[in-house]
Amino acid sequence: MDSSHSPNKAVIGVIVIALLAIAATAAIVLGQNNTSKDTNVSDTASASVSPQASTTTQPTNAPTNFKSGTYNATGSYQTPGGLESIAVSVTLGGDGTITDATVTPEGKTGEAQEYQDKFVSGFKSQVVGKKIGEVQLSRVAGSSLTSGGFNDAIADIEKQANA
Repeated sequence: MDSSHSPNKAVIGVIVIALLAIAATAAIVLGQNNTSKDTNVSDTASASVSPQASTTTQPTNAPTNFKSGTYNATGSYQTPGGLESIAVSVTLGGDGTITDATVTPEGKTGEAQEYQDKFVSGFKSQVVGKKIGEVQLSRVAGSSLTSGGFNDAIADIEKQANA
């Protein structure tokens, strides 16, 4: 009798271990799904209130008064080859509308210069005629990192013009 119960105990032990493993796996999977849902909600919320992505950087009851004129700033951004920068010049109307813009490449490496030149060839149509607070570029003419430097300079110019 003792020998007949040993195989049954072993089988029951294996079944218990398998059920525990299944339960642990299910808990992990469900935990990951809840985490990703929370992350998506958080990402969406932060994207909608980002000062660089919207024009509501000030309370809605506060007027936004920009001084018309031409403003200059240098924006910097990180590349695999090191820190790069570009010079940006923007002409604004009193309502914050960009009427003209130029970018002067300042790439330190040949690759950075190449991407900045591509950026220069395609950025203007995406900013002229828009309110400065609405401008947030991501990828222009195949250049994505240069946009970070441009956005950095635009943020500085917006502060200068709104002073």
